[in-house]
Amino acid sequence: MYQICLQIGGKKHCFPLPTLIDQSVIRRPPPNNYPPFELATSVLMLVQAVPASELSKELTQVATRFIQQAQKDLPKGVELVEAKAQHQTA
Repeated sequence: MYQICLQIGGKKHCFPLPTLIDQSVIRRPPPNNYPPFELATSVLMLVQAVPASELSKELTQVATRFIQQAQKDLPKGVELVEAKAQHQTA
């Protein structure tokens, strides 16, 4: 987490900068999972939720390349398929 700090009256004051993620709700995955893959998919979900920027473009490219490499390393007949959001109609 980043803070912005400044000197006021000779004393350092720091204020946390807001983030998109509430760290209090993040849970580490169990050790049997594949955390780098989970991180890559989480990055893709996060960049879809924010306005497009050069940073979001770069993060998307890196995460996508990682997922594509993970797909290549899977056994024959096993594939990663992106689940599409399902919208319910009333």
